[in-house]
Amino acid sequence: MKKLTLLFTLFFVSAVIFAQNDAPAPVKHSDVTWHTVSVIDFKPGKAGEAKKIIAKFETAGSSAQTPLPVVYWFETGKYDLVVIWKLEKGPADLEWSWSPDGVKWWEAFVAQEGSEEAAQKLQDEYSSLIASTVKNVARKSK
Repeated sequence: MKKLTLLFTLFFVSAVIFAQNDAPAPVKHSDVTWHTVSVIDFKPGKAGEAKKIIAKFETAGSSAQTPLPVVYWFETGKYDLVVIWKLEKGPADLEWSWSPDGVKWWEAFVAQEGSEEAAQKLQDEYSSLIASTVKNVARKSK
């Protein structure tokens, strides 16, 4: 009888354990914000020039009333700068080649610089100062 009781107990416990649904279920990240995080290494001696151009980029962003990134300048390590953009609509914001805010910013930048050519020249100059960039997508808990 003890063996039979033990057998039924083991059967019951194993049935309870294995009856749990272990199949994966779709679960969205909730209570998070999404961001792109870019770390930038400027060519030696070029961070000062980059700062001046970035100030112009920020002025255009303020004029366009578009969101500005969070910017940190490193004091140590390989990289000079980290730029963090909030993705207002989450990863779906990455689907744009040019977002509506990006277009507004570019139009303000062109107006600020006086012409499309002058704006593009400054954009190209900024790009020429960069030795390397690493871009990642991150999520932050609220």
